[in-house]
Amino acid sequence: ERGGGDFTSSPPPFPSEPTNPEAGCSGAVPRQRRTNAPEEELPPLEPAEARSRLERSARQFRNRRKVLIRGLPPDVSNQEVHELLSDYELKYCFVDKYKGTAFVTLLNGEQAESAIRKFHLSKLRDRELSVQLQPTDALLCIANLPRLYSQQQFEELVRPFGNLERCFLVYSEKTGHSKGYGFVEYMKKDSAARAKSDLLGRQLGTRALYVHWTDGAQLTLELVHSRCLCVDKLPHNYADLEELRGVFSALCPPTFCQLAYGQDGQLKGFAVLEYESAEAAEMVQQATDGLLLAGNHVRVSFCAPGPPGRSMLAALIAAQATALNRGKGLLPEPNILQILNSLGNPASLQLLLNPLLHGAVGGKQGILGAAPSMPLVANPALSTALLQLALQNQPQAQQVGWGGGRGGRLHRRRSFCRVSGAGKKPPGGFWRLRNRGIWGRPPRGELRNATASPRGALLAVRELPGGYRCRSGAASPPQSAP
Repeated sequence: ERGGGDFTSSPPPFPSEPTNPEAGCSGAVPRQRRTNAPEEELPPLEPAEARSRLERSARQFRNRRKVLIRGLPPDVSNQEVHELLSDYELKYCFVDKYKGTAFVTLLNGEQAESAIRKFHLSKLRDRELSVQLQPTDALLCIANLPRLYSQQQFEELVRPFGNLERCFLVYSEKTGHSKGYGFVEYMKKDSAARAKSDLLGRQLGTRALYVHWTDGAQLTLELVHSRCLCVDKLPHNYADLEELRGVFSALCPPTFCQLAYGQDGQLKGFAVLEYESAEAAEMVQQATDGLLLAGNHVRVSFCAPGPPGRSMLAALIAAQATALNRGKGLLPEPNILQILNSLGNPASLQLLLNPLLHGAVGGKQGILGAAPSMPLVANPALSTALLQLALQNQPQAQQVGWGGGRGGRLHRRRSFCRVSGAGKKPPGGFWRLRNRGIWGRPPRGELRNATASPRGALLAVRELPGGYRCRSGAASPPQSAP
């Protein structure tokens, strides 16, 4: 007999007292349960508190107060529908005369059920009416919540996205504790869509939320209890499916058990299991949550109810990928040099340079700091429009050239460079460099023509011997007066 050890690839023998012979389940909890370390310790509840939670959840589930009336006479009026439902408190009523239908919202679900029983298949002006609950398209299931999350916390989580029609957590019928998921229905579908987009992948402690649409017409009070379990926090690159299946078959054999793989074939660190019944899934969850498996204490949570195990596995893989890629583009963000290399449209250059030029007025250092001592752009491809755009919107008295000089002409003691087409020649020759450019102080060199275009495209920086003058890319010896 093995006691106090961990589960291994072959499950140890357990006392057998079948509680569900058809499912092959044993009601005995394995002794290894005492080595479990669940992430959340759930304290026992008083019977009255557990009963109160279950009753409140059931009331909210049944609180569908929107009814659809079909088969109305073509000339029916809104007032006539109000008179038909005079025994009830109407919150909203819209009559579509062309289709002979009415959309009605009553005070609560009890009134809606009563109206359906009373008026379904009844007659109005010899026309048989069909009265039923409106199909909902704004119902979400939010799973992987902390087990200790309260109803109030759940409402605070989902309320910011719009008006709520109903909102409830799902509780265990045996213990009264939350199963870690709940349902929320909004008054409008766009509110539900915003909630799904914002909450999917949101971190609550160590958990990432999973959100999906739910078909309210297919949901019953019995089907809100899930038959699928998610096992996460598996050891890194854990791939022993047979061991996993053996461990989680100790109480009840799963009908589906599969590790999660991404499209790249890499393990995602979790697995999904499906059982014959919600009772079997709950029994296994209680016995294995926090189980030590291959050196890790795994976390066993309930999946959202409804989809079978295979579909749930695919949905969880897709949801994880969506959450991880949220806010990321297909390509990395370019740096400013890559942007300058790729832009050739003067209008685009103007939009790019406007915020930079504002920082250059008043002699302040450029936002990119001091210029380096080597060419900034290895393969320049921009036209002289870069310099023209940089100058055209600045005050006449404060014009600062791209390299730091005024009027687009740069003067240094021992070397000169003339920028073709960047500005008009001022009286008296060259302006002296007084202010820093938008890229900081100019390097110890001059600007030369870097392309073969007739007006000189972009300018790069290169050291030349002192005293040489660069004019449109050609270097010449200095004149008699430096």
